[in-house]
This record gives sequence, C-alpha cells and structure tokens, in this order.
Amino acid sequence: MPRSYTLRLESRALGAAQIMNGVIYYALGYLCYALFLQEEKRESTGYIPVIVTLVHIFWSSPFFIASGSTSIQAEKYPTKYMLIYSLVMNILSVCFSILGIIILSIACFTYHADTNEYVWTHMAGSMLLQYLLFSTISEVICACVTIRWISVALNHPKYNEKSE
Repeated sequence: MPRSYTLRLESRALGAAQIMNGVIYYALGYLCYALFLQEEKRESTGYIPVIVTLVHIFWSSPFFIASGSTSIQAEKYPTKYMLIYSLVMNILSVCFSILGIIILSIACFTYHADTNEYVWTHMAGSMLLQYLLFSTISEVICACVTIRWISVALNHPKYNEKSE
C-alpha cells in the first residue's frame, strides 16, 4: 500500500530561508574572524573565548544549509524516508541553534570595550554578535515550524487511490 505524504508548500520557502540564513551566518562568522582575530587580536568576547564563538559559527552554518536543503527536497519528494531525514536535520539544526543562542547571548551581554574611548572596531564587534544572535533565533523559528509541518505530514498519510 503506497502512501503519499503532503507537506505544506510553504516548507519550500522556509527551506530557502534556512539556506540563506546559513550563508549569511557563515559570512558574519568570517567577518567576526577578520575583526576579532586579525584586526583586534582579541582572545575573548566577554566571558566566551573567540575561538568558541567561531567554532560554533563555522560548525553550525553547514547544518543550517543542509536542513534547508532537505526541507526543500522533502517538499518536492515527500517520501517517508525523505521526511524523516529532513526531520532529523532540522532537529540537529535546532540543537545547534539553541547552543548558539546560549553562547552568543553570553558573548553579547558580556562583550565590553577595552578602553573608554570610541573605537569603531568595538562597536562593529558588538553589532556582529547581535546580528549573529538574531540570525540564530530566526533559524530556530524556521526549523521549529518546519519540524511541526513535517510531524503533521508524517502523522496524516494519504492512501493512494490505486491501491485500495
């Protein structure tokens, strides 16, 4: 008895948003690398070491891109295995995002300037951390909505009329 699963058409748009979010996240990570390690030669962003922030950024952005890609493929070819694969990738993306929210929140709230005078690199570093935090939160939202839609699709299969 072949089953077909119906995934919402909007999951394709959310998958594209996840891919763009992953690419933007990677670009912001590269800017953080250039600013914190090459320009300022900082060792920490507040209580969080710079290397922890950068490792998180460069390890999680491929998961954001992969979860978006699998969401698009699951909408195109809604087989049970593709939906489960997309579900697993989105769950991993949410896990990485929650870890990122914790790391970036601590980094944002404890990041401070080394001097009392205005230096553009300190302002840029603070803004980069805030943009990274915002894109991490938006990834959590996209992935959670996609997980919900996939769960609904898996729980409500439609039987093929030819098989009955």
